[in-house]
Order: sequence, then structure tokens, then C-alpha cells
Amino acid sequence: MHQQKVDEMIVANRRVKQNDIANALDISKERVHHIITVHLGYRKVSARWVPRQLTVEMKAQRKTICTQLLERFTHDGERFLRSIITGDESCVHHYDPESKMQSIQYRHKNPSALKKFKVVASA
Repeated sequence: MHQQKVDEMIVANRRVKQNDIANALDISKERVHHIITVHLGYRKVSARWVPRQLTVEMKAQRKTICTQLLERFTHDGERFLRSIITGDESCVHHYDPESKMQSIQYRHKNPSALKKFKVVASA
């Protein structure tokens, strides 16, 4: 009975805390932990950061720009390279990123790694 309710709570919110489950079902935290890990086969994992997810349009735009730059280099050679000005493309946005603890969630035991893309606030 408790197993099904615990599973439903986790499926509804993968970041639910064991304390919240224990309080909602009026059972001990130790029992909740046992149900989650032994009976349901869940474990806590933290998403790992990857630079950011590029859309198909963003990838196509990068490819187009790179192709144009290669064509200009082929045509103008060293003269083109000397005309390039480089700079830092970093933009600073204000946003509150999740901490590692906030990103932890329950997952079934399987080999696929959970990826979490960096959030970039719009300007």
C-alpha cells in the first residue's frame, strides 16, 4: 500500500524529499528510504552540467558562418586572418541557478546519464 503511494509521489515530483513523503503518509523516514531504494529501485542522482543545448537552427547558423569564414580564408589567405578581431563573447545575465542539492532527483537504476543544460536567461 505505501509502496504505491510513495511511487506515485515520486512520479509526480522527482525532487520530493523523503521527509515530505514520510509526513504525508505518516510513516518513518527510514521506512520511506527502504521503500524507495529496496522495493522501488530508485536512487538519488544529480544532473551534470553540459554547456548548453543548441537548437537545430543554432547549429545550422554556426555551420553557415564557419563555411563562410573558410571560403574567405581560401580566397584571401593570410590577409583575411590578419583582419579578424577576436573578443570575449561572454554575456552576463542575472539569474538564480539551481544548486547541486536542488537538482538532485530520483531515478530508476539504469546506465543512462541524466544531462541538464545550462540555463541562459534572455536579454
